[in-house]
Amino acid sequence: MKTTVKSVLGGLKQLNDEVLVPGDIVLTTATAAVSKGVRLITRSDISHAMVYVEDRSVIDATFEGVHARNTQRVFFEGHCSVHVLRLQTGISDAQLNAVITYLRGHIGTEYSIKEAMLTAIGGAHQWSKKQFCSRLVAQAFSSAGIQLVPDPNFCSPADLKESLFLSTVPNATLLVTAEEAVRWEGNEDVTQRMRDSINLVLRGARKKDKDIQTFDDLDRHLVNHPEQDDYFCRLLEKSGYLSVWKIEQEKNPWHYDLARMSTLPTDQIENYCWSVLQNERGGPNRYIVNRGGYLLFFRQYGLRFFGLMETLYEHLATLHRRRVDVAEMWLEDKGRFSRRVPLHLTPHTDEWFVALEQWDPPKAMMTRMVIEITGRTDVCSVCGDEPANDYFLAVEHQPTGGPNTLRLCDDCLHFRQTIGESFVPL
Repeated sequence: MKTTVKSVLGGLKQLNDEVLVPGDIVLTTATAAVSKGVRLITRSDISHAMVYVEDRSVIDATFEGVHARNTQRVFFEGHCSVHVLRLQTGISDAQLNAVITYLRGHIGTEYSIKEAMLTAIGGAHQWSKKQFCSRLVAQAFSSAGIQLVPDPNFCSPADLKESLFLSTVPNATLLVTAEEAVRWEGNEDVTQRMRDSINLVLRGARKKDKDIQTFDDLDRHLVNHPEQDDYFCRLLEKSGYLSVWKIEQEKNPWHYDLARMSTLPTDQIENYCWSVLQNERGGPNRYIVNRGGYLLFFRQYGLRFFGLMETLYEHLATLHRRRVDVAEMWLEDKGRFSRRVPLHLTPHTDEWFVALEQWDPPKAMMTRMVIEITGRTDVCSVCGDEPANDYFLAVEHQPTGGPNTLRLCDDCLHFRQTIGESFVPL
Protein backbone atom coordinates (compact mmCIF):
# COMPACT_ATOMS: atom_id res chain seq x y z
CA MET A 1 0.00 0.00 0.00
CA LYS A 2 1.20 3.51 -0.64
CA THR A 3 2.21 5.95 2.03
CA THR A 4 1.65 9.70 1.98
CA VAL A 5 4.69 11.96 2.14
CA LYS A 6 5.53 12.94 5.70
CA SER A 7 8.41 12.64 8.08
CA VAL A 8 9.27 8.98 7.51
CA LEU A 9 12.04 7.16 9.34
CA GLY A 10 14.14 5.04 7.00
CA GLY A 11 13.34 7.13 3.93
CA LEU A 12 11.06 6.26 1.03
CA LYS A 13 11.22 3.96 -1.96
CA GLN A 14 9.18 3.36 -5.08
CA LEU A 15 8.92 0.77 -7.82
CA ASN A 16 11.74 0.66 -10.36
CA ASP A 17 9.96 1.08 -13.68
CA GLU A 18 13.18 0.26 -15.53
CA VAL A 19 13.01 -3.30 -14.18
CA LEU A 20 9.29 -4.10 -14.05
CA VAL A 21 7.35 -5.46 -17.03
CA PRO A 22 3.59 -5.83 -17.57
CA GLY A 23 2.27 -8.89 -15.77
CA ASP A 24 4.58 -8.54 -12.75
CA ILE A 25 2.89 -8.99 -9.38
CA VAL A 26 3.78 -6.45 -6.71
CA LEU A 27 3.41 -7.45 -3.05
CA THR A 28 3.72 -4.72 -0.42
CA THR A 29 3.00 -3.75 3.13
CA ALA A 30 2.48 -0.61 5.21
CA THR A 31 2.41 0.48 8.83
CA ALA A 32 -1.39 0.93 8.98
CA ALA A 33 -3.36 -1.15 11.50
CA VAL A 34 -5.20 -3.10 8.79
CA SER A 35 -1.89 -4.07 7.20
CA LYS A 36 -0.48 -5.17 10.54
CA GLY A 37 -3.58 -7.30 11.15
CA VAL A 38 -3.31 -9.05 7.80
CA ARG A 39 0.39 -9.75 8.31
CA LEU A 40 -0.21 -11.10 11.78
CA ILE A 41 -2.99 -13.45 10.68
CA THR A 42 -1.18 -14.68 7.57
CA ARG A 43 2.26 -14.76 9.25
CA SER A 44 3.79 -12.87 6.38
CA ASP A 45 5.69 -9.65 5.78
CA ILE A 46 3.24 -8.45 3.13
CA SER A 47 -0.43 -7.44 3.14
CA HIS A 48 -1.27 -6.08 -0.31
CA ALA A 49 -1.08 -7.21 -3.95
CA MET A 50 -1.26 -5.41 -7.29
CA VAL A 51 -0.39 -6.05 -10.94
CA TYR A 52 1.89 -3.96 -13.12
CA VAL A 53 -0.17 -3.45 -16.29
CA GLU A 54 1.93 -1.04 -18.33
CA ASP A 55 4.85 1.31 -17.91
CA ARG A 56 4.29 3.36 -14.72
CA SER A 57 0.86 1.90 -14.04
CA VAL A 58 -0.55 -0.72 -11.66
CA ILE A 59 -4.09 -1.91 -10.98
CA ASP A 60 -5.16 -3.01 -7.51
CA ALA A 61 -8.13 -3.29 -5.16
CA THR A 62 -8.15 -0.97 -2.14
CA PHE A 63 -10.81 0.67 -0.01
CA GLU A 64 -11.42 2.96 -3.02
CA GLY A 65 -12.30 -0.10 -5.13
CA VAL A 66 -10.47 -1.52 -8.14
CA HIS A 67 -8.47 1.21 -9.88
CA ALA A 68 -5.31 2.08 -11.80
CA ARG A 69 -2.51 4.04 -10.14
CA ASN A 70 0.57 5.87 -11.37
CA THR A 71 3.62 4.13 -9.88
CA GLN A 72 5.49 7.43 -9.74
CA ARG A 73 3.01 8.52 -7.08
CA VAL A 74 3.13 5.31 -5.04
CA PHE A 75 5.70 5.51 -2.23
CA PHE A 76 6.64 2.94 0.40
CA GLU A 77 8.33 3.52 3.72
CA GLY A 78 11.93 2.39 3.55
CA HIS A 79 11.63 -0.40 6.14
CA CYS A 80 8.41 -1.88 4.64
CA SER A 81 8.64 -5.02 2.53
CA VAL A 82 8.13 -4.80 -1.22
CA HIS A 83 8.41 -7.92 -3.40
CA VAL A 84 7.97 -8.11 -7.16
CA LEU A 85 7.21 -11.57 -8.56
CA ARG A 86 7.18 -12.81 -12.14
CA LEU A 87 5.98 -16.03 -13.77
CA GLN A 88 8.93 -18.42 -13.94
CA THR A 89 7.90 -19.73 -17.36
CA GLY A 90 7.08 -16.31 -18.77
CA ILE A 91 3.72 -15.12 -20.05
CA SER A 92 2.53 -15.09 -23.66
CA ASP A 93 1.10 -11.99 -25.31
CA ALA A 94 -2.34 -13.64 -25.38
CA GLN A 95 -2.18 -14.50 -21.68
CA LEU A 96 -0.95 -11.03 -20.74
CA ASN A 97 -3.73 -9.43 -22.75
CA ALA A 98 -6.28 -11.65 -20.97
CA VAL A 99 -4.90 -10.70 -17.53
CA ILE A 100 -4.92 -6.96 -18.28
CA THR A 101 -8.35 -7.11 -19.93
CA TYR A 102 -9.74 -8.81 -16.82
CA LEU A 103 -8.22 -6.19 -14.52
CA ARG A 104 -9.43 -3.26 -16.60
CA GLY A 105 -12.85 -4.87 -16.92
CA HIS A 106 -13.19 -4.76 -13.12
CA ILE A 107 -12.27 -1.09 -12.70
CA GLY A 108 -14.67 0.51 -10.22
CA THR A 109 -15.62 -2.74 -8.47
CA GLU A 110 -16.24 -2.27 -4.75
CA TYR A 111 -13.82 -3.55 -2.11
CA SER A 112 -15.03 -6.30 0.23
CA ILE A 113 -13.49 -5.89 3.67
CA LYS A 114 -15.55 -8.79 5.03
CA GLU A 115 -14.40 -11.29 2.41
CA ALA A 116 -10.79 -10.13 2.67
CA MET A 117 -10.74 -10.71 6.44
CA LEU A 118 -12.63 -14.01 6.26
CA THR A 119 -10.14 -15.21 3.67
CA ALA A 120 -7.24 -14.25 5.92
CA ILE A 121 -8.64 -16.14 8.92
CA GLY A 122 -9.92 -19.08 6.87
CA GLY A 123 -13.66 -18.59 7.29
CA ALA A 124 -14.78 -17.60 3.78
CA HIS A 125 -17.04 -19.96 1.83
CA GLN A 126 -19.11 -17.93 -0.62
CA TRP A 127 -17.74 -15.16 -2.78
CA SER A 128 -19.40 -12.11 -4.32
CA LYS A 129 -18.65 -9.90 -7.34
CA LYS A 130 -16.80 -7.53 -5.01
CA GLN A 131 -13.01 -7.66 -4.83
CA PHE A 132 -10.02 -7.53 -2.53
CA CYS A 133 -6.41 -7.24 -3.59
CA SER A 134 -5.17 -10.84 -3.75
CA ARG A 135 -8.44 -12.19 -5.14
CA LEU A 136 -8.31 -9.66 -7.99
CA VAL A 137 -4.74 -10.70 -8.86
CA ALA A 138 -5.40 -14.45 -8.66
CA GLN A 139 -8.66 -14.25 -10.62
CA ALA A 140 -7.03 -12.11 -13.32
CA PHE A 141 -4.34 -14.74 -13.92
CA SER A 142 -6.89 -17.53 -13.66
CA SER A 143 -8.86 -15.88 -16.49
CA ALA A 144 -5.75 -16.42 -18.64
CA GLY A 145 -5.50 -20.09 -17.64
CA ILE A 146 -2.76 -19.49 -15.05
CA GLN A 147 -3.56 -20.93 -11.60
CA LEU A 148 -1.21 -19.18 -9.19
CA VAL A 149 -2.96 -20.57 -6.12
CA PRO A 150 -5.36 -23.50 -5.46
CA ASP A 151 -8.39 -21.22 -4.98
CA PRO A 152 -8.25 -17.85 -6.80
CA ASN A 153 -11.50 -16.74 -5.13
CA PHE A 154 -10.08 -16.99 -1.61
CA CYS A 155 -6.38 -16.33 -1.25
CA SER A 156 -4.17 -13.92 0.64
CA PRO A 157 -1.16 -11.91 -0.49
CA ALA A 158 0.93 -14.44 1.47
CA ASP A 159 -0.52 -17.24 -0.68
CA LEU A 160 0.62 -15.40 -3.81
CA LYS A 161 4.08 -14.91 -2.31
CA GLU A 162 4.36 -18.66 -1.72
CA SER A 163 3.16 -19.62 -5.22
CA LEU A 164 5.50 -22.14 -6.83
CA PHE A 165 4.90 -20.55 -10.23
CA LEU A 166 6.46 -17.19 -9.32
CA SER A 167 10.02 -16.04 -8.77
CA THR A 168 11.44 -12.83 -7.31
CA VAL A 169 12.49 -9.93 -9.55
CA PRO A 170 15.68 -8.33 -8.17
CA ASN A 171 16.31 -4.58 -7.86
CA ALA A 172 12.60 -3.87 -8.08
CA THR A 173 12.63 -0.72 -5.97
CA LEU A 174 14.51 2.59 -5.90
CA LEU A 175 15.23 4.97 -3.06
CA VAL A 176 13.37 8.26 -3.28
CA THR A 177 14.18 11.49 -1.51
CA ALA A 178 11.47 13.24 0.47
CA GLU A 179 11.89 16.23 -1.85
CA GLU A 180 11.12 14.12 -4.92
CA ALA A 181 8.04 12.68 -3.25
CA VAL A 182 6.80 16.11 -2.17
CA ARG A 183 7.28 17.37 -5.73
CA TRP A 184 4.92 14.67 -7.01
CA GLU A 185 2.34 15.43 -4.33
CA GLY A 186 2.40 19.07 -5.40
CA ASN A 187 1.21 18.14 -8.90
CA GLU A 188 -2.40 17.34 -9.63
CA ASP A 189 -3.00 13.60 -9.69
CA VAL A 190 -4.98 12.93 -12.86
CA THR A 191 -5.37 9.24 -12.01
CA GLN A 192 -6.95 10.22 -8.67
CA ARG A 193 -9.38 12.52 -10.47
CA MET A 194 -10.30 9.63 -12.76
CA ARG A 195 -10.79 7.29 -9.78
CA ASP A 196 -13.06 9.85 -8.13
CA SER A 197 -15.11 10.29 -11.32
CA ILE A 198 -15.52 6.55 -11.85
CA ASN A 199 -16.63 6.06 -8.25
CA LEU A 200 -19.14 8.92 -8.49
CA VAL A 201 -20.72 7.36 -11.61
CA LEU A 202 -20.86 3.87 -10.14
CA ARG A 203 -22.15 4.99 -6.74
CA GLY A 204 -24.96 6.79 -8.56
CA ALA A 205 -25.61 3.68 -10.66
CA ARG A 206 -25.87 1.51 -7.53
CA LYS A 207 -28.76 3.66 -6.35
CA LYS A 208 -30.68 2.15 -9.25
CA ASP A 209 -29.27 -1.38 -8.85
CA LYS A 210 -27.05 -2.36 -5.93
CA ASP A 211 -25.57 -5.24 -7.96
CA ILE A 212 -23.86 -2.88 -10.43
CA GLN A 213 -20.09 -3.14 -9.90
CA THR A 214 -18.54 -2.08 -13.23
CA PHE A 215 -19.36 -0.07 -16.33
CA ASP A 216 -20.19 -3.34 -18.09
CA ASP A 217 -22.85 -3.97 -15.43
CA LEU A 218 -24.10 -0.41 -15.90
CA ASP A 219 -24.36 -0.90 -19.67
CA ARG A 220 -26.39 -4.09 -19.26
CA HIS A 221 -28.67 -2.39 -16.73
CA LEU A 222 -29.30 0.52 -19.10
CA VAL A 223 -30.15 -1.82 -21.99
CA ASN A 224 -32.86 -3.30 -19.75
CA HIS A 225 -33.95 0.11 -18.40
CA PRO A 226 -33.69 2.61 -21.28
CA GLU A 227 -36.04 4.98 -19.44
CA GLN A 228 -33.10 5.78 -17.12
CA ASP A 229 -30.95 7.13 -19.97
CA ASP A 230 -31.20 10.77 -18.82
CA TYR A 231 -30.29 9.82 -15.25
CA PHE A 232 -27.11 8.07 -16.33
CA CYS A 233 -26.17 10.88 -18.73
CA ARG A 234 -26.42 13.34 -15.84
CA LEU A 235 -24.15 11.07 -13.78
CA LEU A 236 -21.52 11.18 -16.52
CA GLU A 237 -21.70 14.95 -16.81
CA LYS A 238 -21.76 15.76 -13.07
CA SER A 239 -18.94 13.35 -12.24
CA GLY A 240 -16.51 14.97 -14.67
CA TYR A 241 -15.92 11.59 -16.31
CA LEU A 242 -16.30 13.07 -19.79
CA SER A 243 -13.69 15.78 -19.25
CA VAL A 244 -10.92 14.35 -17.03
CA TRP A 245 -8.77 13.93 -20.16
CA LYS A 246 -8.54 17.72 -20.47
CA ILE A 247 -6.47 17.94 -17.27
CA GLU A 248 -3.71 15.73 -18.64
CA GLN A 249 -3.74 17.46 -22.02
CA GLU A 250 -3.45 20.92 -20.44
CA LYS A 251 -0.82 19.71 -17.98
CA ASN A 252 1.39 18.06 -20.62
CA PRO A 253 0.71 19.70 -24.00
CA TRP A 254 4.12 18.54 -25.24
CA HIS A 255 2.80 14.95 -25.35
CA TYR A 256 0.86 15.99 -28.46
CA ASP A 257 3.18 18.59 -30.04
CA LEU A 258 6.55 17.68 -31.55
CA ALA A 259 7.77 21.29 -31.56
CA ARG A 260 7.12 21.67 -27.81
CA MET A 261 8.61 18.26 -27.08
CA SER A 262 11.80 19.19 -28.92
CA THR A 263 12.47 22.07 -26.49
CA LEU A 264 12.70 19.74 -23.45
CA PRO A 265 15.76 17.85 -22.06
CA THR A 266 16.68 14.95 -24.35
CA ASP A 267 17.25 12.32 -21.63
CA GLN A 268 13.90 13.00 -20.01
CA ILE A 269 12.00 12.91 -23.29
CA GLU A 270 13.74 9.82 -24.65
CA ASN A 271 12.70 7.77 -21.62
CA TYR A 272 9.14 9.03 -21.97
CA CYS A 273 8.98 8.22 -25.71
CA TRP A 274 10.26 4.69 -25.25
CA SER A 275 7.72 4.10 -22.48
CA VAL A 276 4.90 5.23 -24.80
CA LEU A 277 6.03 2.78 -27.48
CA GLN A 278 6.53 0.00 -24.96
CA ASN A 279 2.92 0.29 -23.84
CA GLU A 280 1.79 -0.22 -27.44
CA ARG A 281 2.92 -3.85 -27.27
CA GLY A 282 0.22 -4.80 -24.79
CA GLY A 283 -2.51 -5.87 -27.20
CA PRO A 284 -5.45 -3.93 -28.68
CA ASN A 285 -5.69 -0.31 -27.56
CA ARG A 286 -8.40 -0.14 -24.89
CA TYR A 287 -9.79 3.14 -26.23
CA ILE A 288 -10.35 1.58 -29.65
CA VAL A 289 -11.97 -1.51 -28.14
CA ASN A 290 -14.25 0.55 -25.88
CA ARG A 291 -15.18 2.89 -28.72
CA GLY A 292 -16.18 -0.07 -30.89
CA GLY A 293 -18.34 -1.55 -28.15
CA TYR A 294 -20.17 1.69 -27.43
CA LEU A 295 -20.66 2.38 -31.13
CA LEU A 296 -22.39 -0.98 -31.44
CA PHE A 297 -24.56 -0.25 -28.38
CA PHE A 298 -25.48 3.19 -29.72
CA ARG A 299 -26.46 1.80 -33.13
CA GLN A 300 -28.55 -0.96 -31.51
CA TYR A 301 -30.30 1.00 -28.77
CA GLY A 302 -29.95 4.68 -29.69
CA LEU A 303 -29.44 5.79 -26.07
CA ARG A 304 -27.63 9.08 -25.51
CA PHE A 305 -25.45 7.55 -22.77
CA PHE A 306 -23.91 5.14 -25.30
CA GLY A 307 -23.45 8.00 -27.76
CA LEU A 308 -21.61 10.09 -25.16
CA MET A 309 -19.34 7.18 -24.31
CA GLU A 310 -18.62 6.39 -27.98
CA THR A 311 -17.70 10.03 -28.63
CA LEU A 312 -15.48 10.11 -25.53
CA TYR A 313 -13.56 6.98 -26.48
CA GLU A 314 -13.14 8.05 -30.09
CA HIS A 315 -11.58 11.28 -28.83
CA LEU A 316 -9.36 9.41 -26.36
CA ALA A 317 -8.28 7.04 -29.14
CA THR A 318 -7.39 10.04 -31.32
CA LEU A 319 -5.37 11.66 -28.52
CA HIS A 320 -3.60 8.40 -27.81
CA ARG A 321 -2.72 7.95 -31.48
CA ARG A 322 -1.31 11.48 -31.50
CA ARG A 323 0.86 10.74 -28.44
CA VAL A 324 2.27 7.64 -30.13
CA ASP A 325 2.90 9.48 -33.41
CA VAL A 326 4.71 12.36 -31.66
CA ALA A 327 6.85 9.94 -29.62
CA GLU A 328 7.81 8.04 -32.77
CA MET A 329 8.60 11.23 -34.68
CA TRP A 330 10.82 12.54 -31.85
CA LEU A 331 12.78 9.27 -31.67
CA GLU A 332 13.08 9.20 -35.46
CA ASP A 333 14.39 12.77 -35.53
CA LYS A 334 17.06 11.77 -32.98
CA GLY A 335 18.07 8.73 -35.03
CA ARG A 336 16.85 6.32 -32.32
CA PHE A 337 13.95 4.80 -34.24
CA SER A 338 12.72 4.05 -37.76
CA ARG A 339 8.99 4.41 -38.23
CA ARG A 340 7.33 1.49 -39.93
CA VAL A 341 5.66 1.83 -43.30
CA PRO A 342 1.88 1.86 -42.64
CA LEU A 343 0.41 -1.62 -42.98
CA HIS A 344 -2.46 -1.82 -45.44
CA LEU A 345 -4.53 -4.88 -44.58
CA THR A 346 -6.07 -6.67 -47.54
CA PRO A 347 -9.86 -6.26 -47.36
CA HIS A 348 -11.96 -9.24 -46.25
CA THR A 349 -9.04 -11.21 -44.80
CA ASP A 350 -9.24 -12.53 -41.23
CA GLU A 351 -6.79 -9.84 -40.03
CA TRP A 352 -8.85 -7.13 -41.72
CA PHE A 353 -12.04 -8.27 -40.01
CA VAL A 354 -10.36 -8.49 -36.58
CA ALA A 355 -9.20 -4.87 -36.88
CA LEU A 356 -12.56 -3.65 -38.19
CA GLU A 357 -14.56 -5.46 -35.51
CA GLN A 358 -12.57 -3.68 -32.80
CA TRP A 359 -13.09 -0.21 -34.28
CA ASP A 360 -16.46 -0.41 -36.03
CA PRO A 361 -18.44 -3.59 -35.22
CA PRO A 362 -21.56 -2.49 -37.18
CA LYS A 363 -19.51 -1.99 -40.36
CA ALA A 364 -17.82 -5.37 -39.87
CA MET A 365 -21.21 -7.04 -39.41
CA MET A 366 -22.54 -5.37 -42.57
CA THR A 367 -19.58 -6.50 -44.67
CA ARG A 368 -19.82 -10.07 -43.33
CA MET A 369 -23.50 -10.06 -44.29
CA VAL A 370 -22.65 -8.83 -47.81
CA ILE A 371 -20.14 -11.66 -48.23
CA GLU A 372 -22.58 -14.23 -46.86
CA ILE A 373 -25.38 -13.09 -49.20
CA THR A 374 -23.17 -13.04 -52.30
CA GLY A 375 -21.21 -16.14 -51.35
CA ARG A 376 -18.00 -14.40 -52.47
CA THR A 377 -15.21 -12.34 -50.90
CA ASP A 378 -14.13 -10.46 -54.04
CA VAL A 379 -17.17 -8.15 -53.97
CA CYS A 380 -17.60 -4.56 -52.78
CA SER A 381 -17.34 -4.19 -48.98
CA VAL A 382 -20.35 -1.86 -49.00
CA CYS A 383 -22.91 -3.09 -51.52
CA GLY A 384 -21.69 -6.51 -52.68
CA ASP A 385 -21.38 -5.57 -56.36
CA GLU A 386 -18.54 -6.66 -58.60
CA PRO A 387 -16.11 -6.04 -60.08
CA ALA A 388 -14.47 -4.40 -57.06
CA ASN A 389 -10.92 -3.24 -56.40
CA ASP A 390 -8.88 -2.68 -53.24
CA TYR A 391 -8.10 0.85 -52.04
CA PHE A 392 -6.55 2.52 -49.01
CA LEU A 393 -7.46 5.91 -47.61
CA ALA A 394 -5.01 8.77 -48.01
CA VAL A 395 -3.21 9.67 -44.77
CA GLU A 396 -5.40 12.68 -43.97
CA HIS A 397 -8.55 10.53 -44.14
CA GLN A 398 -7.36 7.43 -42.31
CA PRO A 399 -9.36 6.43 -39.23
CA THR A 400 -7.78 6.45 -35.78
CA GLY A 401 -8.38 2.72 -35.48
CA GLY A 402 -9.33 -0.21 -37.65
CA PRO A 403 -8.14 -0.95 -41.20
CA ASN A 404 -7.58 1.91 -43.63
CA THR A 405 -8.59 -0.21 -46.63
CA LEU A 406 -11.81 -1.10 -48.46
CA ARG A 407 -12.83 -3.19 -51.44
CA LEU A 408 -15.06 -0.93 -53.55
CA CYS A 409 -16.99 -1.09 -56.79
CA ASP A 410 -16.85 1.94 -59.10
CA ASP A 411 -20.18 3.34 -57.90
CA CYS A 412 -19.26 3.16 -54.19
CA LEU A 413 -15.80 4.56 -54.91
CA HIS A 414 -17.34 7.53 -56.73
CA PHE A 415 -19.83 8.15 -53.90
CA ARG A 416 -17.12 8.05 -51.23
CA GLN A 417 -15.03 10.48 -53.25
CA THR A 418 -17.93 12.92 -53.58
CA ILE A 419 -18.23 13.12 -49.78
CA GLY A 420 -14.57 14.07 -49.50
CA GLU A 421 -12.73 10.80 -48.94
CA SER A 422 -9.54 10.25 -50.91
CA PHE A 423 -8.69 6.68 -51.96
CA VAL A 424 -5.49 5.27 -53.44
CA PRO A 425 -5.37 1.93 -55.30
CA LEU A 426 -3.83 -0.75 -53.09
